[in-house]
Amino acid sequence: MADPVLSRLVLAAAVVLSACRGDGVPAGSDESGSESTTAVTTIVPDDDGPASTTSSAEDTAADTGTPTDLPPPDLDPCERVDELLGELGRAADDEALTALTDAFFTEIAYSEHGLPILCEGRLVVLLVDDAGGSLSVTGDFDDWDPTAHPLAQPVAGFPLWVGDVALADPLPPSLYKFVRDGSEYFADPRARRFAWDEFGEYSLTDARPDASHHERWPAFAENVGALDPRDVVVFVPAGALAQSDLPVLYMHDGQNLFAPDAPFGGWRVGPTLDQAIADGLVPPMLVVGIGNTPARLDEYSHVEDDLGGGPIGGRADEYADFLVGGVKPFVDARYPTRTDAGATAVVGSSMGGLVSLYLAWRHPDVFGAAGSMSGTLGWGRMGADNDRVLELYEGMPPPPQTWLYLDSGGAGPCPDGTDNYCETIEMRDLLVALGWSEGDDLVWRWAEGASHDEAAWADRLPGFFADLGVWLGSSP
Repeated sequence: MADPVLSRLVLAAAVVLSACRGDGVPAGSDESGSESTTAVTTIVPDDDGPASTTSSAEDTAADTGTPTDLPPPDLDPCERVDELLGELGRAADDEALTALTDAFFTEIAYSEHGLPILCEGRLVVLLVDDAGGSLSVTGDFDDWDPTAHPLAQPVAGFPLWVGDVALADPLPPSLYKFVRDGSEYFADPRARRFAWDEFGEYSLTDARPDASHHERWPAFAENVGALDPRDVVVFVPAGALAQSDLPVLYMHDGQNLFAPDAPFGGWRVGPTLDQAIADGLVPPMLVVGIGNTPARLDEYSHVEDDLGGGPIGGRADEYADFLVGGVKPFVDARYPTRTDAGATAVVGSSMGGLVSLYLAWRHPDVFGAAGSMSGTLGWGRMGADNDRVLELYEGMPPPPQTWLYLDSGGAGPCPDGTDNYCETIEMRDLLVALGWSEGDDLVWRWAEGASHDEAAWADRLPGFFADLGVWLGSSP
């Protein structure tokens, strides 16, 4: 391996780039969207989710199923880096530099491989950073030497840093991090593939066949309509990419699912699913985490309600269209999934539990299973007089093969229970009256006294996976 050679890059030919923005928020950021805990009949989280990225992809063609900012099939990522740096050298001002850089990151984020860039003889990393100090890149490809590969600024004073590592041999899938001042190690916030270990988040040059990892799709906007783009993160179990017909579980509140430093420790989805697979409780499957936005209460509710400050909510149809017409087709096109409802499930907690049941009611042809953990099933009649999800099921239940999971913590007596216990019991009893069979296509679990937070839902997640595995095993 030789030292980086940046001088060759600035001589590359220029290209005019589209100026769409792509600032993905790295998984595990401090913006959590944590839900509040309260002991009232129906629990609703505070509407204080993470500030969504202001990025947006270009409008997408409805019949493509993929974002219009996808690069052309013949894109050579190293040529694109060379073109970018040549154009940066001729940019007139910081505004032009920023537009060119943002457009490049948006394009590369949805390229076949994403960041970092790997091509014959080269590993190229890029970082936007204005915190100061010297920067370098290191990894297990150079025994974690923090001085071997310094980053350089193609344009003095502009906070884009580039490292171009010359490779003598093809690079096997490797772990890497950036280093500041020789001692502060941190993950690449734009890396497509990443995971965590005892030292925190690390980035990957490529997927490893023997280890699970996560893949980020920042500022996802396919079929987003009037909603805000948000990050989508896919958890990929070890070896899953070499298989076919993978079941897929869609989960809301993506910021709370994977990172060990998420609120209350997060849901611990990755290690919990890995253990469930190892124990034979579920087959290898993908988990797709969809980030929330400040409009969380609106997006996760099917009708308006009034919590004391006026009408709020009622945009679940738009959110459903985003998932069904945007996220799911994209995932099915990019990963080896089984696409039918018999292998597609959705689950969430609190308001996420509510919208999961709504999605199964609205799209039983898409979601064959849905789970509600401590679901806010009283929404619609907390301060208004609209149909709850219970009334929707009662008026037009989905096909009987739809598998439903309900749980809560808390306790009675009803109607003044905690953790949405009473509403969950009411929903269970309604489903049984409508023909669902508990223990067959309906599962109800109760964790007596459990609180309304991520720690409690994480504790119940292994049981959910076990129950889901039974459904997947019986699904044709």
